[in-house]
Amino acid sequence: MYYPKSQIQTDLYTKGEHLQLVSSKEEYIGYYWKTSKNEYLTGRNPQDGSPLKLELIPVALPSTLSTITIEQNNKVYNTLKNIDTSKTLLVPLYYKSSPTQEDYEIGYFTRYFAKKQNQNLYIEVNKNTFNKLKTKNESYDYKSYSIFELNWQISGNKDKVQQTNKKIIFSTERRLRIEGLTSYLNFNYLEFYK
Repeated sequence: MYYPKSQIQTDLYTKGEHLQLVSSKEEYIGYYWKTSKNEYLTGRNPQDGSPLKLELIPVALPSTLSTITIEQNNKVYNTLKNIDTSKTLLVPLYYKSSPTQEDYEIGYFTRYFAKKQNQNLYIEVNKNTFNKLKTKNESYDYKSYSIFELNWQISGNKDKVQQTNKKIIFSTERRLRIEGLTSYLNFNYLEFYK
């Protein structure tokens, strides 16, 4: 496939802990190149052999970052504002979905998302976190987030899968009266496609 030079970055190199092969989830070390659509491929450039698809290795945040922390030196402020610092609420953590072989046989899988109520900030979450926000679990800051799920197509006719996922995103944005989901997903309607 041809890529204009303005649409790619070539001769990039990773020493590991950054990218993994999409097919095997094995850590990748070596040269790679990147498209303007944030697609990562092995090799120095598009002409370097048969490139394999790469993806960013999901970063697991430490559990201490999943709580809203209140600094001790804010004691005066907290007292004046009557803030109860004994209660901290969990916030949703990012979770990179990954379909199973069974999902590929079915043709789709469910992706779960949380959106900050007062901002266009999205985060993909796991099913457990989604359910806790949905059931208004008291240990979570559920009031600050709206949640939704997408049935994401991952197999079948490539053009049809792309159009279906595009329609799913646009209809979700329209139905929930939100914007920015498309850009959060990097306009990648074929993510996880096989």
